[in-house]
Amino acid sequence: MSTPARTTLKVIVVVHFILSLWAGQIFGFLPSSYLYMNWFILMIGVWAIAVPDSTEPVFMFLGLHLFSIIQDIIFLGIYQPRANLYFEESNSLGRSGRDEYRFCLGMCILNLLIKPVTAFLLFRIYQERGGESGSLNFSGVRNFPAFGTQHGTYENIDQPVPPNQVETASAPQYEKPPIQP
Repeated sequence: MSTPARTTLKVIVVVHFILSLWAGQIFGFLPSSYLYMNWFILMIGVWAIAVPDSTEPVFMFLGLHLFSIIQDIIFLGIYQPRANLYFEESNSLGRSGRDEYRFCLGMCILNLLIKPVTAFLLFRIYQERGGESGSLNFSGVRNFPAFGTQHGTYENIDQPVPPNQVETASAPQYEKPPIQP
């Protein structure tokens, strides 16, 4: 695997780890399953970093990453209104509790917003490792400049062109039959 793709994979894991940690630091906002889910998925990402030649860890990381987008939307839809009542409208915690809640909510939303971008990057890393996308074709994705060996329609003029080894169609050549005495 090329160095840019490996570095991209490491950045994806570290950024989502930090944002998940910051999103779940206040008790009573998100359930513990939010942290467990994200950390499990990030462990699959660490596996993808540790095994740079296999497509399976990247495919699992991508699939679970896409699932986590849906799950984060569900978590926010269920738990944010309840946390808003507790942290914003009750004055028992004071300003610091309200500010901490807002920070955690912002990190959760930011984590959710960058997940589709990182999912696209994971898909490109999966393709670079040799993963087959089957009938999953997006217009423009194949020619999208990325880390892999796919360069689209770019033709490098610095490299010599190999000679054409195709036989040309010319007049048929017949051998004369031997003369018989």
